[in-house]
Amino acid sequence: MEVQVPIEVNMPKHGVAILESRHLADFFMPWRSDPFAKVLYILGGKGKLITGDEEIALKEEQVCLVPPGVRHKLEDERGKPIWLLGLCLHPENSAWSEVIPSLFAKPQVIVNSAMVQESFIGLKTVLFEQSIGKPCWREMQVAWCGMLLVKLLREKDQVSELKAIDQVSLYVERMESSFYLNESLDEVAQRLGIGRRRFSQLFREVTGEAWLQRLRGIRIAHACRLLSESGKSVKLIAFECGFEGLPQFFRTFKQLKGVTPGQWRKSQEASSESWSSGSCSSMG
Repeated sequence: MEVQVPIEVNMPKHGVAILESRHLADFFMPWRSDPFAKVLYILGGKGKLITGDEEIALKEEQVCLVPPGVRHKLEDERGKPIWLLGLCLHPENSAWSEVIPSLFAKPQVIVNSAMVQESFIGLKTVLFEQSIGKPCWREMQVAWCGMLLVKLLREKDQVSELKAIDQVSLYVERMESSFYLNESLDEVAQRLGIGRRRFSQLFREVTGEAWLQRLRGIRIAHACRLLSESGKSVKLIAFECGFEGLPQFFRTFKQLKGVTPGQWRKSQEASSESWSSGSCSSMG
């Protein structure tokens, strides 16, 4: 949403509000003090966060934490208005009430690339849950926000000190829960602060596989679970597994399974019916 002044936030009962704000060239923000904590991901532009004590420079792909109750304002750099994704959190929500005082002890910018990416993924997911409005989406928002805040608290001062091999190992562990994201090998390596060639080498040392080989394997394994355990359409399954389109999904699935997704689903249904029939006859 393009705005000339800050968007007023009406905090819902579950304590999570997320919004996109694209500042116009003449954007103006007066001094304000909000009762909630804010996580600001800068999507574009440049500027600064001004508090009573300091000025904090803001630029694209940074995360800024603003504690509740702190007097502050945003100022855009001339000709480069800020575009941001803002997450507002009620500090008394029990899911993170103990985390807020430590994580939001003062206004700060998170510069660790891994933590910035964690924040972006978390905010995108929270926004996605809100936009699709599936059952219990508010509970999902609270769960994701809680996990994000704990990760930031635990790792903001630690990940930058990890050796490259440890960072890759940590990334491999998280692939099981982030495989649906559209990230290239270059983007992953850049996020971890490791060169492409070095990342590929370390990834193979950790997993015994190439990055793309493992990513495809995880995605197709998840697709198989959805094909056999749900009635979701093939198109929706392709989307949920992170494929850019049906042709890519069909091509990858057939390369790994030897058949199309539809053929694989039918074979599973036939196997299930055969097993069920056999069980019934043996009981007779």
